[in-house]
Amino acid sequence: MTLNDLVRLGAELALGVEPVGIPPQVLETPIYKGRLLAFEVQPGLMLSASDVTYICNQNFAVEMEPALVCGIMLTGSPVASDVEGYGRFVRYPHQVSLMGFDSPVRYSTPLRQGERFRSTGFVLRPPFFDRFADDVANDGLAALRELVEGGFRTAIITHSPCITEIARSCLEHPYTGQLEKLFLESKALAFVIEAAQALKDERRLVALLGRREYDRVMYAREILDADLVGTPTTMELSRRVGINVTTLQANFKTVFGKTIFAHVREQRLMMARVLLQEHRLSVAEAGRRVGFSRASAFSAAYRKHFGHPPRLEFPRTRRTHPI
Repeated sequence: MTLNDLVRLGAELALGVEPVGIPPQVLETPIYKGRLLAFEVQPGLMLSASDVTYICNQNFAVEMEPALVCGIMLTGSPVASDVEGYGRFVRYPHQVSLMGFDSPVRYSTPLRQGERFRSTGFVLRPPFFDRFADDVANDGLAALRELVEGGFRTAIITHSPCITEIARSCLEHPYTGQLEKLFLESKALAFVIEAAQALKDERRLVALLGRREYDRVMYAREILDADLVGTPTTMELSRRVGINVTTLQANFKTVFGKTIFAHVREQRLMMARVLLQEHRLSVAEAGRRVGFSRASAFSAAYRKHFGHPPRLEFPRTRRTHPI
């Protein structure tokens, strides 16, 4: 594999597309530096994971054969790709983005110097769906298969803690050799299953609530997640999304299976986990940053949610094997 091949492969993997079967590699090229992994799990199913920082500005063009591309950015800023003949598609951090196309497409994406992206995703090609023949119409995989039919189609899964954890575990795990392959295969299949189920659930909720009410609930969640420490009151939130408090509370629980308060607390704890793992803040400081006035209350809430105290999140106490 030449340097140019690695440059192209690295940029494509960092954007969540076109992975090929290679082992984990640490690379430094004229465009980026970082760690990359691509693994063909099964015929037609490929898993990719990357942690890269771009070291120059460049508009990168990608050509792809028919496929479904699904990915999530754990770290990074919004990425806008211009798809020839179809317009612009923007991928946001922490959202699961899906692109499907039944004929070759070409799109370009600007890469900006100094930006770091941590992402995980999968690519499904027609042979994956062909293995299931007509049975795919009877389960959640139908929602994924529909995205690769009828030209260029996109979808967004805006809230999936399970997929976020799957993505994180692909980047941080303690395994090597054959155990690593088995682990990544299980995670890739779990990723596909969760994405299919999330799309299926969204369609069910839209049919139940109506697109307008469903979008209002999603907008309410976006407002909450934009400022988890200074979250608005329920009354203010309902005013901003344009529905009454009772309807908002009921619809929010229908969509997310939890109250508004429970969602905010869960997201605060997820934010605290990032502060502990990636920014190495103390337990007390991480708790304060996400709105807990007492370290003891933060530790108790953290243990209840994650099953272990926050002090175990410090890098020196965690045995991981980054990609």
